[in-house]
Amino acid sequence: MSSRLQILSLCCALSVLAACGPATEEEQVQELSQSQQAVKAGAASQGDQGTSLSATAATTALTCTSEEEAQVDIGGVVTSTGSVDSVIITASIDGGAAAQVGLIRPQDFSHDGRIKTANYSLSFNLPNGEHTLQVCFTQSGSQGREPKQTCAAPITVVVDCAPDNVCAGEEPFGNLVGNPSLCTGNGPPHIPVHVRGDFGEDPALTIAGPSGFTHSGTMNHAGESCVYQYNWDAESNGGAGTYTFTVTGNGNTLSFTAELRCQRR
Repeated sequence: MSSRLQILSLCCALSVLAACGPATEEEQVQELSQSQQAVKAGAASQGDQGTSLSATAATTALTCTSEEEAQVDIGGVVTSTGSVDSVIITASIDGGAAAQVGLIRPQDFSHDGRIKTANYSLSFNLPNGEHTLQVCFTQSGSQGREPKQTCAAPITVVVDCAPDNVCAGEEPFGNLVGNPSLCTGNGPPHIPVHVRGDFGEDPALTIAGPSGFTHSGTMNHAGESCVYQYNWDAESNGGAGTYTFTVTGNGNTLSFTAELRCQRR
């Protein structure tokens, strides 16, 4: 290039620079940030295009470990069409904070072309009642990819480990066994009170008789049966007449009457 042409080109460049002016520092920073974002977006679009993470969850077993609690086993399958990075498993119970409960390692996945699957299983100890479990999965990104996350459909579990109430629906009945006398013999009389029904543990007994007499006690449950007993020491009483026996327990009440007399031998 001749000296005259070089000088002409330099003059043209200076003229353009003078017309537009140099970019400010703020403009330079903004242009750099936009360029970086465009590069990231392009990389994400190229790296994660067509990939996904999904999972299933279902109750596989429920085993009562006591009358108040059960071990609940949950299992399912995690499917990834992207990388086979580790998957962190978290769980939330009844809307509480999620906590990590498991980890699926890359070697746990089985490969079928682009589809990779891994089985998982979890165990929880839950008290009696109805519970909702939400299990979620997070797979870390690799080679600039963003992490993926998915949650299986919520699971509803009902734990009922309380023993069956064999007395539920039992027709209540009560009577005095063997001794209707308030003053038999030389010693203090004992009148056995027996009832049958669904009264739970330790039902309350109230005895009301003539002359405003009242007496209260707690009946004894006969083992695992539906029978309850109380041995009333009737040395203190209201005299001969009609007595009312009322038993209350487990939301049920039974009342019956008996004619008591004083008979000495």
